[in-house]
Amino acid sequence: MEKYVECGSQGLTLRGMMHIPDGKEGKLPFVILFHGFCDDRNEINFVHTELSRRLCGAGIASVRFDFAGSGESDGRFEDMTVSGEVANGLDILDYVRGLDFVDLDRLAIHGLSLGGCVASIVAGLRPDQVRALSLWCPAPDVVYNMKEHKTLCGIDAGDVEEKGCVDVEGLKVGLGFYQDTLELDPFAIASKYAGPVNLVHGDADITASIKCSERYKEIFGDRAAFLTVHGAEHRFKSFAYRAARMDSAMAFLTRELL
Repeated sequence: MEKYVECGSQGLTLRGMMHIPDGKEGKLPFVILFHGFCDDRNEINFVHTELSRRLCGAGIASVRFDFAGSGESDGRFEDMTVSGEVANGLDILDYVRGLDFVDLDRLAIHGLSLGGCVASIVAGLRPDQVRALSLWCPAPDVVYNMKEHKTLCGIDAGDVEEKGCVDVEGLKVGLGFYQDTLELDPFAIASKYAGPVNLVHGDADITASIKCSERYKEIFGDRAAFLTVHGAEHRFKSFAYRAARMDSAMAFLTRELL
């Protein structure tokens, strides 16, 4: 079953899609999916829609929300910050934990790109509530590049304080985004998570450097599996690349949750 759901967060309404396996009794394992920067709950080439449906077919429930200012959720994109998305993520986690059919001991988080960075922070802030962490081409370098070099997705944002915003593919990213990054250290927060992790990254990714996943691997050590997909860029634009990423996540999540 697929149904539209809503969740309150920071005074706004987040809108999403929940997938619940039919005919299952008792408490269900569950995955929360976080989307990336400038995207929505369906994700690049609908890959999160596919992942949710495959999880559902395997007997695992899931939910995909649009972060505030993205997709169908309330808010303006120009007001989004990484900390704001983390706050959304924590509120989504609380919402899911309040559902009576969810097995709280089998609850995982999955994130893609900046959503992977957000997922790792949420897991670090709530390590006892997250059974497993799945990351596809996580992009904490969005934070580090902005605060250290004033670049955002390869765009020179050196005048962000003067202009008050950055133009990213026609979307306005506000000054608050930059100011927020100055206070963040995603790797330090993520390091507090002590559960199993699955990392998938393409070695031709110039949007989110594979060095991000290499650093996560160093942090999580033997608890983290790391698949490098040779030739894949950020969007994993081939049947083979897409299948490799999807199969890796499915194998990990079913192994940890079923």
